[in-house]
Amino acid sequence: MKYDYISLYNANKAFLDKHPLLKRATVLLNPFLTAFVSICYAFFCLYALRQEILDPKAKVALLFVPALAFLTVTILRLAIERPRPYNENGANIQPIVKKCRADTKSFPSRHMACAAVIAVTFLRFLPWVGVLLLALSLVLAYTRFALGLHYPSDLLVGEGVGLMIGCLIFII
Repeated sequence: MKYDYISLYNANKAFLDKHPLLKRATVLLNPFLTAFVSICYAFFCLYALRQEILDPKAKVALLFVPALAFLTVTILRLAIERPRPYNENGANIQPIVKKCRADTKSFPSRHMACAAVIAVTFLRFLPWVGVLLLALSLVLAYTRFALGLHYPSDLLVGEGVGLMIGCLIFII
């Protein structure tokens, strides 16, 4: 079975066009979930470092592992230089939203790598929050695809990189 991104995206877009409330929710969820995951991580870091609830190795892991995931994905994006689906060299789709920044690289997804690594970080220290964040990362993946910002492979690889690097938190 051949994978046809344009047909898949257009079918999803047509569905959202028929359901304006769901479309609006999808548009709003993208920045909300991104901010929510980041704020959860920032508050946990501040709390954990200030309250001295972690041993020194755990503190290093808490800060180092997510930074490593972000750096790894950034380097991969620079090396691969895959265009976003809405760019001329991409699939030439009409996105629901278009990124305002000049960041035209899409593979792998930094949003997904960061969401996944933060979720796995929480799994070590606050498992119930980690499970919630993993579920929210899947919702974020859908919004990133539905809005036309990423190919599904961008999202899968980003999530995979984040999960793999996040597992270092249990080793350190």
